[in-house]
Amino acid sequence: MRYIDNALKRRMDMLEIDAATLAEMSFVDEEIIRKIIENKIPYEKIDKFNMALICNLLHCDEQYFAHPNIHNDFLDRVFDKEKDSNASKKTKIRIQDFLNDFMFINGVVSEK
Repeated sequence: MRYIDNALKRRMDMLEIDAATLAEMSFVDEEIIRKIIENKIPYEKIDKFNMALICNLLHCDEQYFAHPNIHNDFLDRVFDKEKDSNASKKTKIRIQDFLNDFMFINGVVSEK
């Protein structure tokens, strides 16, 4: 079984989101989020809908947590919490969301 505590904590820290805020904004019970962070729920046992809600709020897709080598997305490469202004952070988050949407649409189009 695989646990995603470190990846989840790192992403939350990057976006300056704590467990309570993540729970409130994603509609996932805070206890579930805390259990994930504390390695009490393995990735394979996390409800897929809850994971989708968490990923949406953290501006990544499930592959970010499903495959340990994919932790190198756009935000991981360009986000600098200390040096970025709020406007810069928001712009980088929008770019990441655009890239996620583009990859999804590209996948759908290529299936045809």
